[in-house]
Amino acid sequence: MQYESSTILEEFLDISDSIIKEPDYLISISKIIDLAGHSCSAEAGFFYTFTDDKFLNLEYSYNEKLNIKKFGSDNNVYQPSIFIPESKSKQIKSAVETCIINNEVINLPNIYATTKLDNTFFANYDALNNYTSLSLLTLPLINRKGYIIGAVQYINCQDIKGKNISFTKDMQKEISAFCNLASLILENRKLNEDYGQLLESFIEVLARAIDAKSPYTGTHCQRVPVIARMLATAAVQEDSGPLKDFEMSNDDWYALNIASWLHDCGKVTTPEYIVDKATKLETIYNRIHEIRNRFEILRRDAHIEYLKKRLANVAPQETLQAEFINKIRELENEFDLVAKCNIGDTPLTDNEIETLENIAKKQFVRYFSRAKGISWAERDHMDDLESASHPGYENLLQNRKDQIWGQYNRGELYNLKVRRGTINKEEREKINEHIIVTIDMLKALPFPKELSNVVEYAGAHHERIDGKGYPNGLTGDQMSIPAKIMAIADIFEALTANDRPYKEPKKMSQVLTIMKQMKDNGHIDPDLYEVFIRSGVYKEYAEQYISKEQIDDINPEDYL
Repeated sequence: MQYESSTILEEFLDISDSIIKEPDYLISISKIIDLAGHSCSAEAGFFYTFTDDKFLNLEYSYNEKLNIKKFGSDNNVYQPSIFIPESKSKQIKSAVETCIINNEVINLPNIYATTKLDNTFFANYDALNNYTSLSLLTLPLINRKGYIIGAVQYINCQDIKGKNISFTKDMQKEISAFCNLASLILENRKLNEDYGQLLESFIEVLARAIDAKSPYTGTHCQRVPVIARMLATAAVQEDSGPLKDFEMSNDDWYALNIASWLHDCGKVTTPEYIVDKATKLETIYNRIHEIRNRFEILRRDAHIEYLKKRLANVAPQETLQAEFINKIRELENEFDLVAKCNIGDTPLTDNEIETLENIAKKQFVRYFSRAKGISWAERDHMDDLESASHPGYENLLQNRKDQIWGQYNRGELYNLKVRRGTINKEEREKINEHIIVTIDMLKALPFPKELSNVVEYAGAHHERIDGKGYPNGLTGDQMSIPAKIMAIADIFEALTANDRPYKEPKKMSQVLTIMKQMKDNGHIDPDLYEVFIRSGVYKEYAEQYISKEQIDDINPEDYL
């Protein structure tokens, strides 16, 4: 079938317009392949891609005479993928293999008239379609850097009377010009994919680095995306209730994925000892050992005092023994309280805090200088260097000026008096700061317009729907649904984690009880929480990621 020049131009203008609007690159390329075939009145055409891992894939084929078009894997019936390194060892290769290997244009008046090429492909094609292939034109597709990225083949060029003829040099140039546009589309698609993969790989590397920073939270950044995706999927599938109209575009899904991977990227600035703080006295190590040694000193002092009194016969032996035993028992009880308070798993009472303060006032004799073996920075923090250099009495539990560094207060009594958990006020502020750092880091990245929601999704996972969250105190009305999903995903992963040193692994019933309280107290979105329970997201996640010992019998209705 012959096409007029005006028709070709008209088709080209239509294609130029559709390329901009068409999201599927293969549809755009198929139109170009068709148009190039029309320009030389070819009956059939084939489009191949050549991948980085050296596979040649038939992605599109058409036959005007037979009214056939095939896309993607449907073309495997004609030609499975070809691994080019294997083809190089063959003595006789097909036309498309030769084209790719040698970067060569192949133009033949009769495919079957040559013995230098393997014509199995065309023989099979003709047999399958009751067709006869004759004239052939095969051209490589080359990108702007000179790399071969694909190939095109055309068969059976026809003259104005419908007779098969050879492809002329002018036809070859015209087809090559059209196919350059196909090369450009293919190259741009490849660049977009490569940059997309680079971005995703960078995101995952950063998230894994944050996880690796702490041996106890090594999977948090990897598992929050799983929960977020599960809950978002369940929310989209709702066909009734407040979320029945909730939908997510491809860009929304991509933004949620990136946000869930990067939601804690600000933790790169948070010291590990704070993130991993398992006890109140822990910094780089647990300072309870220092305090225990002081109790050991007081016990030894009590024993020495007892022996001195025995030698001096100041009282009957039974009286002195009873006095000694009472002192030891008192020290043991006091140390038990200090050790218990250090764990932080139960809230402290006013009475316990008062007892701690009384214990802190007890003193022991320090004989060795506190000013030796320390850095100049520590020495400069000492308020009385002279006293620290000589023997003297010191409190059993201390709050010294040199224990305050920048925004951190490492005072022993100060930390032991933390009423709940192991983190003091300043450390909590530092942990909360990671959200602000996350937002600042993400704002500094030039996300395209379609990913502009990444900052909001990632930066709101510690907000509460009652407005009492941080960093911005947003209410539920001010938060998007994906941002609320992020909050639930972050909480659920943290509660179910079994690798945190500051808490024992919780049973699923305990986790859902806490989350129900959070829902009732205005912490998390009640509509999403109901979807989370009714859809069984918690159960699906637990079966894949939570240890069997944590999974107990759950009646979902009990947690709504």
